[in-house]
Parts: sequence; structure tokens; C-alpha cells
Amino acid sequence: MKPSARLFLGIDEAGKGCLVGSMFVAGVLLDEPSLKLLLAAGVKDSKALTPSARERLYDLILRVAKLVVVEEVKPDEIDRVNINELLYDRFARIIRRALESAKGTPLIVKVDSIGKPLKLVSELRRRTGFEGIIVAEYDADAKHVEVAAASIVAKVLRDRHIRNLYRDYGYFGSGYPSDPRTRSWLKEYYMRHGKLPPIVRRSWKTVKDIAPDEYISK
Repeated sequence: MKPSARLFLGIDEAGKGCLVGSMFVAGVLLDEPSLKLLLAAGVKDSKALTPSARERLYDLILRVAKLVVVEEVKPDEIDRVNINELLYDRFARIIRRALESAKGTPLIVKVDSIGKPLKLVSELRRRTGFEGIIVAEYDADAKHVEVAAASIVAKVLRDRHIRNLYRDYGYFGSGYPSDPRTRSWLKEYYMRHGKLPPIVRRSWKTVKDIAPDEYISK
């Protein structure tokens, strides 16, 4: 690799606001040729792609990326720790892994922001010691190919995870608290079993409304 070359790390998550299942945080490390290749292939914000397009692009991302890191955060951990703190931690882990992989090559980090972008950048610098470029923006997955690639990886793995849960717990819709099917499934499960399954985040307000004795206040 030429001394002037740079590497680009995109970070994003899927499932942060979900009531059911894990959250997935992904980091994708790319060189400039791979960045251009993914742009030409149609990589963009995962929400703007069909499931089949995400699967196809997921395979391509895994082939061309210098590094792909995925962190799964399970419901019980989300119930114990502030979710922004969890994301700071996972984002920092991914940056450290990328720095190891970069081996001194200049690294530009771009992150889909949570909370205030300046606070996120400050936290990531404090937790990693990284003094290079960190860009934290809202909707970064719609603006930067490397973040879009991370959003695709996180979304594909989250969707596969949810499909696996359907097999064990029945169809519960999207898993988001705004989804009537998810709320209906939660009520029915609680009435039938007298408790909630371990795949539900008990610190979400929806649980307080439906199964108050299972609610965890943070």
C-alpha cells in the first residue's frame, strides 16, 4: 500500500430502538478503490434497499472490505446499561480493531451519530486515544459509503437474527414498540406464560404498560 493511501472506517447500528432481540453494531474498513467499487455497486443507506439487495451487497462488502467487525448487544445487557454508553463502548472497540488492522495507515472514521455529535467524537477520542479524523453525523449512512456499508452489514445480521427468533417464538412483526403486531404478540405471550421471554428488553416503556411486574427501571 502506498504511503499516501488512506483507509476509511464506517460504523453504524441496527436495532437500537427495538423492543425484541439484539442490537447489532458494525464497522467496515475500506481502502479507496473498494470505496469506489461499493459506490458503483449501489451501496447506500440500508433503509433505502430491498432485503434481497442488502443480502447481495452484504456478500460484496465482506469480499472487498479490509476488515468487518460486528458486535451483538443482547437484551439483558441493554437492560443493565444506558444504551448510548453501550454504543460508545462498541464504537470504541471497533475503532481500536481498525487501528490494529490499519498498521499505521492514516484512518478516517465516520460514524452515524447518537446523541450530540460533538459529545460522541469526544467520547470516542477519550476511549481510544485516536487523534485522527472522526466524523459523527446524523444520517451518515445516507451520506457516506463506508457508513452505508456498515449499516447494510448490521441490518442483514439483525434481520437474520429476527428470522431465527420467529422460529422459536412465533411471528412478532418488526419487533419495534410502535408495531401493533409486536405489542399484540407481547401481550399474548405474557398472558399465556405469565412472564416475558428473554428476547424482550424489559427496560422499554412498552413492558411497563403490558407487564409492569417484569419492567426494569434504569
